[in-house]
Amino acid sequence: MKKYLGFIAATFLLVEGFGVGAAMAGNKYGAIATGANGAYGYSYNYDSQTDAEYAALYECGSTCSIQVWFANACGAVAKGGGATGWAWNVNKDEAQDNALSSCRDYGGSNCQIVAWACTDR
Repeated sequence: MKKYLGFIAATFLLVEGFGVGAAMAGNKYGAIATGANGAYGYSYNYDSQTDAEYAALYECGSTCSIQVWFANACGAVAKGGGATGWAWNVNKDEAQDNALSSCRDYGGSNCQIVAWACTDR
């Protein structure tokens, strides 16, 4: 009986350890930046919004600006006809569809996805 109780206690501690590890993992952030002449940069799986934005801006260049940031989700940017639209969603396809709709809402024509990214969570 003692061995059985020891096994249960060890199993409980192991399961609790996995739970703590998942809880400590926290949110994962991403961002998309765009700029002139089709420049873009994106990031994903960063531990903070600020780090994700800095990484996207660094990849894009000095004339870029953040269009969208997201946590535990996907982001997308669409451009066309002089307009830019962006969106985020937990689903990649929805994020892209919403970015295309946003581009059209801003007067864009022939809008196309220029960048997208998803976190692993």
